[in-house]
Amino acid sequence: MLEFTNITLFLFRGFEFLGFFLFLLLLLREIFKKSGGRIFELLSCAIFGVLLEVGNTYIANTYYYSDIFLVNILGVPLVIGLGWAVIIYCAMLLSDQYNTPWQIRPFTDAFIVILADLVLDVVAIRIGFWSWTIPFDQEWYGVPFENLVGWIAVAISFSFIIRFIRTLNPKRILTKLLMLFSPFIAYIGLCLQLAVYGIITILPYQINHWRDLMNFNFQLDFTLLYQPEVQLWKGIVFAFIIMELVNIFIFVAIRYRKNYLRKFDALSFWALTSLHIFFVFALFASGVYIQYPIFVLIAIFILIVHILLHFIPYIDDLLKTRRARKTQELIIENSKKIKSVLDEKLK
Repeated sequence: MLEFTNITLFLFRGFEFLGFFLFLLLLLREIFKKSGGRIFELLSCAIFGVLLEVGNTYIANTYYYSDIFLVNILGVPLVIGLGWAVIIYCAMLLSDQYNTPWQIRPFTDAFIVILADLVLDVVAIRIGFWSWTIPFDQEWYGVPFENLVGWIAVAISFSFIIRFIRTLNPKRILTKLLMLFSPFIAYIGLCLQLAVYGIITILPYQINHWRDLMNFNFQLDFTLLYQPEVQLWKGIVFAFIIMELVNIFIFVAIRYRKNYLRKFDALSFWALTSLHIFFVFALFASGVYIQYPIFVLIAIFILIVHILLHFIPYIDDLLKTRRARKTQELIIENSKKIKSVLDEKLK
Protein backbone atom coordinates (compact mmCIF):
# COMPACT_ATOMS: atom_id res chain seq x y z
CA MET A 1 0.00 0.00 0.00
CA LEU A 2 1.17 3.50 -0.75
CA GLU A 3 2.14 5.89 2.00
CA PHE A 4 -0.93 7.80 3.21
CA THR A 5 -0.87 11.30 1.67
CA ASN A 6 -3.26 14.09 0.78
CA ILE A 7 -3.65 12.51 -2.66
CA THR A 8 -4.63 9.22 -1.03
CA LEU A 9 -7.21 10.96 1.17
CA PHE A 10 -8.54 12.80 -1.89
CA LEU A 11 -8.99 9.47 -3.70
CA PHE A 12 -10.77 7.96 -0.70
CA ARG A 13 -13.19 10.86 -0.47
CA GLY A 14 -13.59 11.03 -4.26
CA PHE A 15 -14.45 7.34 -4.50
CA GLU A 16 -16.93 7.57 -1.62
CA PHE A 17 -18.59 10.67 -3.08
CA LEU A 18 -18.77 9.13 -6.56
CA GLY A 19 -20.37 5.93 -5.26
CA PHE A 20 -23.04 7.77 -3.27
CA PHE A 21 -23.66 10.25 -6.08
CA LEU A 22 -24.12 7.62 -8.80
CA PHE A 23 -26.40 5.50 -6.65
CA LEU A 24 -28.61 8.46 -5.73
CA LEU A 25 -28.68 9.60 -9.35
CA LEU A 26 -29.92 6.19 -10.52
CA LEU A 27 -32.43 6.03 -7.66
CA LEU A 28 -33.80 9.51 -8.38
CA ARG A 29 -34.10 8.66 -12.08
CA GLU A 30 -36.28 5.64 -11.28
CA ILE A 31 -38.31 7.59 -8.70
CA PHE A 32 -38.93 10.33 -11.26
CA LYS A 33 -40.02 7.72 -13.80
CA LYS A 34 -42.27 6.16 -11.12
CA SER A 35 -40.78 2.77 -11.88
CA GLY A 36 -41.55 0.80 -8.73
CA GLY A 37 -40.01 -2.41 -10.02
CA ARG A 38 -36.74 -0.74 -10.95
CA ILE A 39 -36.56 1.06 -7.59
CA PHE A 40 -36.96 -2.31 -5.85
CA GLU A 41 -34.22 -3.86 -8.00
CA LEU A 42 -31.75 -1.08 -7.28
CA LEU A 43 -32.41 -1.09 -3.52
CA SER A 44 -32.36 -4.88 -3.44
CA CYS A 45 -28.98 -4.88 -5.17
CA ALA A 46 -27.62 -2.41 -2.60
CA ILE A 47 -28.79 -4.67 0.24
CA PHE A 48 -27.24 -7.64 -1.54
CA GLY A 49 -23.96 -5.73 -1.92
CA VAL A 50 -23.75 -4.92 1.79
CA LEU A 51 -24.83 -8.45 2.74
CA LEU A 52 -22.20 -10.17 0.62
CA GLU A 53 -19.42 -7.87 1.83
CA VAL A 54 -20.29 -8.33 5.49
CA GLY A 55 -20.64 -12.08 4.98
CA ASN A 56 -17.41 -12.45 3.04
CA THR A 57 -15.26 -10.38 5.41
CA TYR A 58 -16.50 -12.28 8.46
CA ILE A 59 -16.52 -15.77 6.94
CA ALA A 60 -13.35 -15.87 4.86
CA ASN A 61 -11.20 -13.23 6.60
CA THR A 62 -9.09 -13.03 3.45
CA TYR A 63 -9.40 -9.24 3.09
CA TYR A 64 -10.28 -6.19 5.14
CA TYR A 65 -11.24 -2.59 4.49
CA SER A 66 -9.48 0.61 5.47
CA ASP A 67 -10.94 2.55 8.40
CA ILE A 68 -10.57 5.83 6.46
CA PHE A 69 -14.03 5.51 4.86
CA LEU A 70 -16.60 7.81 6.46
CA VAL A 71 -19.73 5.61 6.49
CA ASN A 72 -19.37 1.96 7.56
CA ILE A 73 -21.71 -0.92 8.39
CA LEU A 74 -20.17 -3.69 10.52
CA GLY A 75 -16.72 -2.76 9.27
CA VAL A 76 -17.77 -2.57 5.61
CA PRO A 77 -17.91 0.83 3.86
CA LEU A 78 -21.46 1.56 2.76
CA VAL A 79 -20.15 2.89 -0.55
CA ILE A 80 -18.98 -0.64 -1.43
CA GLY A 81 -22.53 -1.99 -1.20
CA LEU A 82 -23.84 0.96 -3.20
CA GLY A 83 -21.01 0.47 -5.70
CA TRP A 84 -22.14 -3.12 -6.24
CA ALA A 85 -25.65 -1.81 -6.89
CA VAL A 86 -24.45 0.77 -9.42
CA ILE A 87 -22.24 -1.66 -11.35
CA ILE A 88 -24.67 -4.60 -11.47
CA TYR A 89 -27.73 -2.44 -12.15
CA CYS A 90 -26.00 -0.57 -14.98
CA ALA A 91 -24.69 -3.87 -16.40
CA MET A 92 -28.27 -5.17 -16.48
CA LEU A 93 -29.45 -2.01 -18.26
CA LEU A 94 -26.73 -2.51 -20.87
CA SER A 95 -27.57 -6.20 -21.39
CA ASP A 96 -31.23 -5.27 -21.86
CA GLN A 97 -30.25 -3.20 -24.91
CA TYR A 98 -29.13 -6.39 -26.65
CA ASN A 99 -32.66 -7.78 -26.23
CA THR A 100 -31.59 -11.40 -25.73
CA PRO A 101 -33.53 -14.13 -23.87
CA TRP A 102 -33.52 -13.37 -20.15
CA GLN A 103 -31.71 -16.63 -19.34
CA ILE A 104 -28.63 -15.44 -21.29
CA ARG A 105 -28.46 -11.93 -19.86
CA PRO A 106 -26.96 -12.87 -16.46
CA PHE A 107 -23.86 -14.10 -18.30
CA THR A 108 -23.51 -10.92 -20.36
CA ASP A 109 -24.01 -8.99 -17.10
CA ALA A 110 -21.15 -10.97 -15.57
CA PHE A 111 -18.85 -10.12 -18.48
CA ILE A 112 -19.61 -6.40 -18.15
CA VAL A 113 -19.04 -6.53 -14.39
CA ILE A 114 -15.75 -8.42 -14.47
CA LEU A 115 -14.34 -5.89 -16.95
CA ALA A 116 -14.71 -3.22 -14.28
CA ASP A 117 -12.98 -5.27 -11.59
CA LEU A 118 -9.91 -6.21 -13.60
CA VAL A 119 -8.61 -2.66 -13.14
CA LEU A 120 -10.64 -1.49 -10.13
CA ASP A 121 -9.28 -4.07 -7.70
CA VAL A 122 -5.59 -3.90 -8.59
CA VAL A 123 -5.57 -0.11 -8.26
CA ALA A 124 -7.76 -0.02 -5.13
CA ILE A 125 -5.50 -2.35 -3.12
CA ARG A 126 -2.46 -0.25 -3.96
CA ILE A 127 -4.17 2.91 -2.79
CA GLY A 128 -5.31 1.17 0.38
CA PHE A 129 -9.09 0.99 -0.07
CA TRP A 130 -8.89 -2.65 1.00
CA SER A 131 -6.16 -5.26 1.47
CA TRP A 132 -5.83 -8.92 0.56
CA THR A 133 -3.74 -11.47 2.41
CA ILE A 134 -1.54 -12.30 -0.59
CA PRO A 135 1.43 -10.26 -1.93
CA PHE A 136 1.03 -7.88 -4.86
CA ASP A 137 2.97 -10.19 -7.19
CA GLN A 138 0.65 -13.20 -6.80
CA GLU A 139 -2.38 -14.24 -8.84
CA TRP A 140 -4.00 -11.19 -10.58
CA TYR A 141 -1.42 -8.62 -9.41
CA GLY A 142 -2.32 -9.19 -5.76
CA VAL A 143 -6.02 -9.97 -6.22
CA PRO A 144 -6.99 -13.61 -5.60
CA PHE A 145 -8.60 -15.36 -8.55
CA GLU A 146 -11.52 -16.43 -6.37
CA ASN A 147 -12.36 -12.75 -5.89
CA LEU A 148 -12.53 -12.25 -9.66
CA VAL A 149 -14.70 -15.35 -9.97
CA GLY A 150 -16.73 -13.95 -7.07
CA TRP A 151 -17.50 -10.82 -9.12
CA ILE A 152 -18.78 -13.04 -11.91
CA ALA A 153 -20.81 -15.15 -9.49
CA VAL A 154 -22.28 -12.03 -7.83
CA ALA A 155 -23.55 -10.70 -11.17
CA ILE A 156 -24.94 -14.06 -12.28
CA SER A 157 -26.68 -14.76 -8.96
CA PHE A 158 -28.37 -11.40 -8.55
CA SER A 159 -29.17 -10.90 -12.24
CA PHE A 160 -30.69 -14.37 -12.56
CA ILE A 161 -33.04 -14.04 -9.58
CA ILE A 162 -34.14 -10.53 -10.60
CA ARG A 163 -34.73 -11.46 -14.24
CA PHE A 164 -36.63 -14.57 -13.15
CA ILE A 165 -38.85 -12.45 -10.89
CA ARG A 166 -39.61 -10.18 -13.87
CA THR A 167 -41.24 -13.15 -15.63
CA LEU A 168 -43.66 -13.78 -12.74
CA ASN A 169 -46.97 -12.20 -11.85
CA PRO A 170 -46.08 -9.36 -9.42
CA LYS A 171 -49.42 -9.71 -7.62
CA ARG A 172 -48.80 -13.29 -6.45
CA ILE A 173 -47.67 -13.84 -2.87
CA LEU A 174 -44.83 -16.12 -3.98
CA THR A 175 -43.48 -13.38 -6.26
CA LYS A 176 -43.59 -10.85 -3.43
CA LEU A 177 -41.75 -13.28 -1.14
CA LEU A 178 -39.09 -13.83 -3.81
CA MET A 179 -38.72 -10.08 -4.18
CA LEU A 180 -38.38 -9.66 -0.41
CA PHE A 181 -35.76 -12.38 -0.01
CA SER A 182 -33.98 -11.88 -3.36
CA PRO A 183 -30.75 -10.49 -1.78
CA PHE A 184 -30.49 -13.55 0.48
CA ILE A 185 -31.32 -15.99 -2.32
CA ALA A 186 -28.71 -14.32 -4.52
CA TYR A 187 -26.15 -14.59 -1.70
CA ILE A 188 -26.84 -18.32 -1.36
CA GLY A 189 -26.34 -18.66 -5.12
CA LEU A 190 -23.05 -16.79 -4.83
CA CYS A 191 -21.81 -19.10 -2.06
CA LEU A 192 -22.74 -22.21 -4.04
CA GLN A 193 -20.88 -21.00 -7.14
CA LEU A 194 -17.78 -20.14 -5.12
CA ALA A 195 -17.97 -23.53 -3.40
CA VAL A 196 -18.02 -25.28 -6.78
CA TYR A 197 -15.09 -23.16 -7.98
CA GLY A 198 -13.17 -23.94 -4.78
CA ILE A 199 -13.79 -27.70 -5.09
CA ILE A 200 -12.70 -27.75 -8.75
CA THR A 201 -9.48 -25.84 -8.07
CA ILE A 202 -8.56 -27.64 -4.85
CA LEU A 203 -9.37 -31.14 -6.12
CA PRO A 204 -6.05 -31.70 -8.00
CA TYR A 205 -4.15 -30.66 -4.87
CA GLN A 206 -6.20 -33.02 -2.71
CA ILE A 207 -5.67 -35.88 -5.15
CA ASN A 208 -1.91 -35.33 -4.90
CA HIS A 209 -2.28 -35.40 -1.11
CA TRP A 210 -4.68 -38.34 -1.00
CA ARG A 211 -3.13 -39.71 2.21
CA ASP A 212 -4.59 -36.79 4.15
CA LEU A 213 -8.01 -37.59 2.76
CA MET A 214 -7.68 -41.30 3.54
CA ASN A 215 -6.72 -40.42 7.12
CA PHE A 216 -9.69 -38.02 7.33
CA ASN A 217 -7.34 -35.17 8.20
CA PHE A 218 -9.11 -32.73 5.90
CA GLN A 219 -9.96 -29.40 7.54
CA LEU A 220 -11.61 -26.29 6.16
CA ASP A 221 -8.62 -24.01 5.74
CA PHE A 222 -8.78 -20.98 3.45
CA THR A 223 -4.98 -20.75 3.37
CA LEU A 224 -5.10 -23.85 1.18
CA LEU A 225 -6.30 -21.57 -1.62
CA TYR A 226 -2.85 -19.96 -1.73
CA GLN A 227 -0.83 -23.12 -2.23
CA PRO A 228 1.12 -22.68 -5.52
CA GLU A 229 -0.53 -25.73 -7.09
CA VAL A 230 -4.00 -24.50 -6.15
CA GLN A 231 -3.19 -20.98 -7.38
CA LEU A 232 -2.23 -22.42 -10.77
CA TRP A 233 -5.53 -24.26 -11.09
CA LYS A 234 -7.45 -21.20 -9.91
CA GLY A 235 -5.88 -19.21 -12.73
CA ILE A 236 -6.61 -21.89 -15.33
CA VAL A 237 -10.27 -22.20 -14.32
CA PHE A 238 -10.68 -18.42 -14.18
CA ALA A 239 -9.21 -18.05 -17.68
CA PHE A 240 -11.61 -20.73 -18.93
CA ILE A 241 -14.59 -18.88 -17.38
CA ILE A 242 -13.51 -15.60 -18.99
CA MET A 243 -13.17 -17.30 -22.39
CA GLU A 244 -16.68 -18.71 -22.07
CA LEU A 245 -18.12 -15.31 -21.13
CA VAL A 246 -16.42 -13.77 -24.16
CA ASN A 247 -17.83 -16.55 -26.36
CA ILE A 248 -21.32 -15.92 -24.98
CA PHE A 249 -21.06 -12.20 -25.69
CA ILE A 250 -19.81 -12.83 -29.24
CA PHE A 251 -22.66 -15.29 -29.76
CA VAL A 252 -25.14 -12.69 -28.49
CA ALA A 253 -23.69 -9.95 -30.70
CA ILE A 254 -24.01 -12.16 -33.81
CA ARG A 255 -27.14 -14.21 -33.10
CA TYR A 256 -29.37 -11.42 -31.81
CA ARG A 257 -28.08 -8.48 -33.83
CA LYS A 258 -31.49 -8.07 -35.52
CA ASN A 259 -33.18 -7.74 -32.12
CA TYR A 260 -31.10 -4.89 -30.69
CA LEU A 261 -33.35 -2.37 -28.94
CA ARG A 262 -31.11 0.59 -29.81
CA LYS A 263 -32.38 2.47 -26.76
CA PHE A 264 -29.20 4.04 -25.48
CA ASP A 265 -29.26 4.50 -21.70
CA ALA A 266 -26.99 7.52 -21.22
CA LEU A 267 -27.11 7.45 -17.43
CA SER A 268 -26.01 3.83 -17.11
CA PHE A 269 -23.27 4.42 -19.68
CA TRP A 270 -21.85 7.45 -17.87
CA ALA A 271 -22.21 5.80 -14.45
CA LEU A 272 -20.10 2.81 -15.48
CA THR A 273 -17.72 4.93 -17.54
CA SER A 274 -17.13 7.35 -14.67
CA LEU A 275 -16.05 4.44 -12.45
CA HIS A 276 -13.63 3.25 -15.13
CA ILE A 277 -12.28 6.78 -15.57
CA PHE A 278 -11.96 7.32 -11.82
CA PHE A 279 -9.66 4.34 -11.40
CA VAL A 280 -7.65 5.30 -14.48
CA PHE A 281 -7.25 8.73 -12.86
CA ALA A 282 -6.34 7.07 -9.53
CA LEU A 283 -3.76 4.97 -11.35
CA PHE A 284 -1.91 8.12 -12.41
CA ALA A 285 -2.67 10.37 -9.42
CA SER A 286 -1.35 7.80 -6.94
CA GLY A 287 1.77 7.11 -8.98
CA VAL A 288 0.94 3.40 -9.22
CA TYR A 289 1.52 3.53 -12.99
CA ILE A 290 5.24 4.20 -12.38
CA GLN A 291 5.76 0.86 -10.68
CA TYR A 292 3.19 -0.99 -12.79
CA PRO A 293 3.12 0.51 -16.32
CA ILE A 294 1.33 -2.63 -17.53
CA PHE A 295 -1.75 -1.36 -15.69
CA VAL A 296 -1.98 1.57 -18.08
CA LEU A 297 -2.26 -0.75 -21.09
CA ILE A 298 -4.78 -2.98 -19.30
CA ALA A 299 -6.88 0.00 -18.18
CA ILE A 300 -6.97 1.60 -21.64
CA PHE A 301 -7.79 -1.71 -23.34
CA ILE A 302 -10.63 -2.45 -20.91
CA LEU A 303 -12.01 1.10 -21.20
CA ILE A 304 -12.12 0.73 -25.01
CA VAL A 305 -13.87 -2.66 -24.73
CA HIS A 306 -16.32 -1.19 -22.20
CA ILE A 307 -17.23 1.66 -24.58
CA LEU A 308 -17.57 -0.72 -27.54
CA LEU A 309 -20.01 -2.91 -25.61
CA HIS A 310 -22.31 0.11 -25.22
CA PHE A 311 -22.12 1.10 -28.87
CA ILE A 312 -22.10 -2.25 -30.70
CA PRO A 313 -25.84 -2.00 -31.55
CA TYR A 314 -25.33 1.47 -33.00
CA ILE A 315 -22.13 0.56 -34.85
CA ASP A 316 -23.97 -2.40 -36.35
CA ASP A 317 -26.84 -0.13 -37.37
CA LEU A 318 -24.40 2.30 -38.98
CA LEU A 319 -22.71 -0.51 -40.93
CA LYS A 320 -26.10 -1.77 -42.11
CA THR A 321 -27.01 1.72 -43.30
CA ARG A 322 -23.73 2.04 -45.21
CA ARG A 323 -24.17 -1.39 -46.79
CA ALA A 324 -27.72 -0.54 -47.80
CA ARG A 325 -26.55 2.76 -49.28
CA LYS A 326 -23.78 1.07 -51.26
CA THR A 327 -26.24 -1.56 -52.50
CA GLN A 328 -28.65 1.15 -53.57
CA GLU A 329 -25.89 3.05 -55.36
CA LEU A 330 -24.79 -0.15 -57.10
CA ILE A 331 -28.37 -0.86 -58.25
CA ILE A 332 -28.74 2.69 -59.60
CA GLU A 333 -25.39 2.46 -61.38
CA ASN A 334 -26.30 -0.91 -62.95
CA SER A 335 -29.69 0.44 -63.94
CA LYS A 336 -28.02 3.34 -65.74
CA LYS A 337 -25.69 0.95 -67.56
CA ILE A 338 -28.56 -1.27 -68.62
CA LYS A 339 -30.53 1.75 -69.78
CA SER A 340 -27.59 3.06 -71.82
CA VAL A 341 -27.12 -0.36 -73.46
CA LEU A 342 -30.81 -0.55 -74.32
CA ASP A 343 -30.77 2.98 -75.71
CA GLU A 344 -27.84 2.09 -77.97
CA LYS A 345 -29.61 -1.02 -79.29
CA LEU A 346 -32.78 0.93 -79.97
CA LYS A 347 -30.80 3.41 -82.01
